[in-house]
This record gives sequence, C-alpha cells and structure tokens, in this order.
Amino acid sequence: MPARMRALLDGAGVFVGLAVALFVFTLLAALLELQSADAVRWTGQRVVGTEIGGIVSYRWHGQTYSLDAPGYGSAKAIGVYVDPGDPSNAMIDNPVARLIQGSLVIVPLAGGLAVLAVGLTRRWRWERRKARAVSASGRGLDPEWVARRLGELRRGRRDTP
Repeated sequence: MPARMRALLDGAGVFVGLAVALFVFTLLAALLELQSADAVRWTGQRVVGTEIGGIVSYRWHGQTYSLDAPGYGSAKAIGVYVDPGDPSNAMIDNPVARLIQGSLVIVPLAGGLAVLAVGLTRRWRWERRKARAVSASGRGLDPEWVARRLGELRRGRRDTP
C-alpha cells in the first residue's frame, strides 16, 4: 500500500501538502461552527415567526416562544431556526451570515480538491508535454511510437514497453 501511495503521489510536490493544509482548515472551521451558538442555523428546524415591535413570536409543537429581533420593523413572516431539543434556543434566519459561515467551510474544501487534482495530474501532464515536444521537433523519437505512447498514457497505462 505505501508503494502505491508513493507512486500515486510521485511528482505531486507541494500540492499535496497545500491540499492537506486546506483540508485541515476545513475540518477546523466545520468543528468550530458546530461548537458555536450559531450551530442552530445548520442543525435546527426552520419555522416561520411573526415579528411585532422587535419581538419575534414563533410556535414549536403547540407552544409559543419569543425572541428579540433588533433592527427589524414589523414583518408577517421571519424565518427562525429552532433547536429541537431546546425550543427556547432559536436564531433568526440571516442568509448573509449563512453564506459567510458556509463559505468558510466550502471554499477551502473546494480549493483543497482542486489543488490535489492539479498535483495528482502534474506528472501525467509533464510526460505528455515532453512527448509532444519531441514529436513536434521532427528529430529524436519515431512519431508513430510517440503517438502510440500518448495513446497509452491517455488510457492510463504507465509501464514502458
């Protein structure tokens, strides 16, 4: 197994280290988000509340609860995320906050996947570029052999004849 991993990562260079760092950041951001008071936005149930004079009233399983809503006027429908285990623990839905908090997890994850993909295909792209350069120069290797070798590389065959 270690030999397979070494062969897979051969030529990836610092890309693997950068991807691992991004994945660790993603994991830490996700854990911190789940430990914060804002975790109700991700783990709670969404209900609709009514806001009058800065106080949002919402219902959960027949009980009425209220929540302060600073900065709001009067609104007939405000999204509220309720903790099912403790319905008095609720938070008003804020799409901008959800976007920012979600991007702290999604963006590094996507970046880590992209960096890892670039690192893992680096050796293959380098071999292909080198074979094309030799073929295009008109000297060196036989063009038929180069075409056959490029076809093998495209199909994933790495061994040399």
